[in-house]
Amino acid sequence: MSIQEKQTLVRMYQPGDEYGIIKLFEVIFGRLITLKEWDWKYKGQGNEKVYSSVLIDEKSGIVGHYGGIPFKMTFLGREIRGLSICDAMIHPKFRGIKNLRALASIVPAEAVRDGIPLGYGFPNENTLLLPAEKLGLYEKIEEVLAAGKEPSFHNDIDRYVWKFFSLSFDDPRIDALWSSCVKQMKLSVIRDRRYLAWRYQQHPFFSYELWGLRNRFGNKLKGLAVLRREDEKMMVVDFLYAKHSLPALFKKIENYAFTVKIKAINLWFPPFLQDSFDKLGFEVKSAGITIPRTTYKDTLRKDEIKGNFFYTMGDADFL
Repeated sequence: MSIQEKQTLVRMYQPGDEYGIIKLFEVIFGRLITLKEWDWKYKGQGNEKVYSSVLIDEKSGIVGHYGGIPFKMTFLGREIRGLSICDAMIHPKFRGIKNLRALASIVPAEAVRDGIPLGYGFPNENTLLLPAEKLGLYEKIEEVLAAGKEPSFHNDIDRYVWKFFSLSFDDPRIDALWSSCVKQMKLSVIRDRRYLAWRYQQHPFFSYELWGLRNRFGNKLKGLAVLRREDEKMMVVDFLYAKHSLPALFKKIENYAFTVKIKAINLWFPPFLQDSFDKLGFEVKSAGITIPRTTYKDTLRKDEIKGNFFYTMGDADFL
């Protein structure tokens, strides 16, 4: 699929476009990404199709890009696919309503034709969210919440009842934990072993730690956390918890952070978990990140997403 206007062409990705996309990324975001990182993001997880559109100028080459990463997801107990929108960018010389509309329109249309009923993202103020929203291409769902605190040491009964331990990405208990969590996850990326290994263990740029939670007198996995350290700060990039185990999981994360002399813990979470993190003593505020949905016909509605979507920092492609 393509759209031709004057000297520019908008079309879906074709092999070889990644070289121009990488060059444009450095111009817009100031960071050089490698071909390995691009392949990991767009062709990882066994993806056979790249859901990206490009804006091509006959003299300058690729001057715009709108990307999407397909994920296996669960929605009200059934498996669906969703498309996480990322790397939306247009060279300043080519920014305009026509180019933006063309770039941001054909990827959702392609996804719906392929049976993907959800397009979403995690944009900040440096993205194309506002003009795309004005054009009716996006609809804002909710603001992402951030929680932070200086870790303290919890010397209560949970310290003795629960065990927090380093977890292997190929541990089969991860899949069992996910299966136990599906009923409480109304809408979520499927966080099984395959996903966690791709997203964190195989990441070509960042390094992460995977930790598990189990009862001290049992072997069943009751929670997990993906952590990333930056100097004296620790991000809880991802987490998963069996019913009623969230408080114990975060107490154990705090104890670990306190022990290794971390000064601050930070994470993102959806609004329906705010009460839980208030009770844990976290300071909660807006993360400065918004979740929109693509408004193409035959996609999930706002009322089906709002209040149901479980997401973490790990659902954004830049952390």
